This record gives sequence, structure tokens and C-alpha cells, in this order.
Amino acid sequence: MTVHLALHALHTLPPSNVNRDETGAPKTGLYGGVLRARVSSQSWKRAMREHFTTAGLVPAQDLSDRTRNGVGQLAKAITALRPDLEGKAAADLAKKVLVFATGASVESPGARRPAAEDAAPTTRETLFLGRRQISRIADLAVQGADDITAHLKVKANATAIKEAASSRDAVDIALFGRMIATGDNLTLDAAVQVAHALAVHHTPVESDFFTAVDDLAAGDDPGAGMLGQREFLSPTLYRYAALTGPDLAANLAHYAGTMDLAQVTAAFIRAFAESVPHGHITSYAHTTRPDVLIATVTGSPLSHVQAFETPVETVSGGYLTPAAARLAEHIQATDTAYGTPTDRSWLLTLNPKATAPLATLATGITNLHELAEAASGELDRRTQQALKEPA
Repeated sequence: MTVHLALHALHTLPPSNVNRDETGAPKTGLYGGVLRARVSSQSWKRAMREHFTTAGLVPAQDLSDRTRNGVGQLAKAITALRPDLEGKAAADLAKKVLVFATGASVESPGARRPAAEDAAPTTRETLFLGRRQISRIADLAVQGADDITAHLKVKANATAIKEAASSRDAVDIALFGRMIATGDNLTLDAAVQVAHALAVHHTPVESDFFTAVDDLAAGDDPGAGMLGQREFLSPTLYRYAALTGPDLAANLAHYAGTMDLAQVTAAFIRAFAESVPHGHITSYAHTTRPDVLIATVTGSPLSHVQAFETPVETVSGGYLTPAAARLAEHIQATDTAYGTPTDRSWLLTLNPKATAPLATLATGITNLHELAEAASGELDRRTQQALKEPA
């Protein structure tokens, strides 16, 4: 039997455009035949990964970088170990080793944007490697720096470098997985599922017409220096994510840092609750926290988005109160039909009066730290128990 942590949130954003489509408009989606605001899972996962750093939830060396500049990243690590290898020498060594280790290919300098002679080339593929992995690959690379081609022909050396590249020594890789098309040995299934955040109500897209005044325009020129238009919306979102305990434990098998499964889970819970995608952040200052956060440790994680298949409607007073009532009704019905008696839930709410129907369905918690500690501890305990059970 496996065990999961399910997170549910009702999260209201002010006028904003946190996640744009190809035209620059806010992303939307049809659900229940009604157009809703939508924030893609990829957008919010990136916000969570960034929050690990900005909030100090995970040590920097325990994280990774998704980039096409991996050759330059590796070249810097090589130079730190061998200062005599710098510039073109470090870039050439890094290119050969990274291409060998990952199967990636490098871009040729463009005719219109020729690279400097000693510049590290970018890769055609976006790689996702942990910072500790880069350090380990650099250490192995400098061992054969005098003749890297001959060095890589030795089976033990080649195996060591490929194993370093395919390891999962990063917390965010363990959580969110990794897909690199150039090598199956680099791919790792995620321990976390993140749904697209979806508004609980019909969400009209509005237009913001704006002008910029030319500060130095002549006094007889009353016109604006620039005209523009930007679209925005103001949704109350239902957000959902699920973390599978045994999968996270397996993905942390290569992890050499100091965090345990419970600490990684607590960091994930906090990042889920505290992060917001930064699209147009300077124009809208839309950073908010969920009005409702529910954490459930269960054997069967279920999204409750069906509570809002019929869109919530309100004349006044906002969407939170009817959305909380709808969510509570759906949770209770789902638990009656499909729930298990071993499920445990915790509730954090900013407005107990507006969300009162939820109070009977979960243990009330006064702050996020307590909720993260309680839920992560329970997931860890049940995960360790599940790992001891015969397959």
C-alpha cells in the first residue's frame, strides 16, 4: 500500500496576469462549459522551485538548474578546481564531458551573433542537473583534463561520469522529476503531481489601457509618449497537488544532503502555500496567500476540482464563502463514497467564519509551520511503514 500527501487550496488573486499565453493574454481554460482563469502547473512549479531559494527552505547546493548553459556552468566548476584551465580550455573540456555524459548537442555560433572565442556554447537541449552533480562531473573531468578523449575510453572513467550525470542529487529533481530526451538514464519520474490552478467561477478577461507620459516632452505637446494595452483577470483559484511518499523516498536515494523526507515534504508544503508566479509582478503586486489550505495524508489522493464543475456564482460578498461550502460538500461526499478511515487532514484558513463548513472535516491549525510539520511527519511515518511492507 502506498501513501500520499494531497494539498488543496482556495487562493484569490487580485487583478493580475501571472501566466500568459502566446498572445500575452492570461491563460484560460474551459471547464463545465465556462471559461475560467487558469495557471499552468509548469508556471507554479517554477515559482515553487524559486521559492525554495528565496525563502531559504532548501540549501542552495541541494538544488538544480534547468538551463541550456550547462557547458558554461561546468566550465566554471572546472576552473574553480584547476585555475590553470580557464577560458577556451575549460569550455572545450566542459563541452566534451557534458556531451559525453548527457548525449546533448551544442549550438554552433550564429552568423549574426558570433560567440567570443573562449565562450562556452549553449546546448540545443535544456538540461536539468543538480549543482552537486555539476561539481562531481567537474571533479571527474579534471582527472582526465590532459587527454579527455583517451580518459573517456577507459570504461571505469566513462561509467563514473555517466553515473554522476544520471544521479538525482537534488531536492527539486527528486520532487518534480526530470525529462531529458537525450538519455533515458537521465529521466526520472516525479514524486509530485501538480494540477493546473483553475478558477472556481466564470472569469472575464479585462483590458487595461495605459499610457506613458514623456517627462521631457515640449510643453505644447500634450500627447502621451506611449500607448499600450494589457489584459488581466481577478480569479479565486482552486489549486491541487499530490506527493507520493515512497516515490519521493526512492528519488532521494542518491541525495547527499542533510534533509530527510519529512523536511523535504515540509519545504514542499510551504512552497506550495507561499509561492505565486511572478508574471507582471511589478505591474500588479499580486502576491497573496491561500485563503484555505488543506493537507491530507491518504492512500488515495483525489482532486476536488469537481466541486466547481458548476461554476460558483455570487452577487456580492466574493467567491470564498460559496466556494468553501461547495468544497466542503464535495469532500464529505467523496470521503463517504471513496475515503478510507486512515486519512488524516489539517486545515489552515484566513477566514474561519467564511470557511466554517470545512472546520468539521479537518483538524484546525493556526499557522503554516504547524500544518507543514504535522502533515510531513505523518507522511514520513506512514511512508517508512509502507516501505517495510512486503512487495
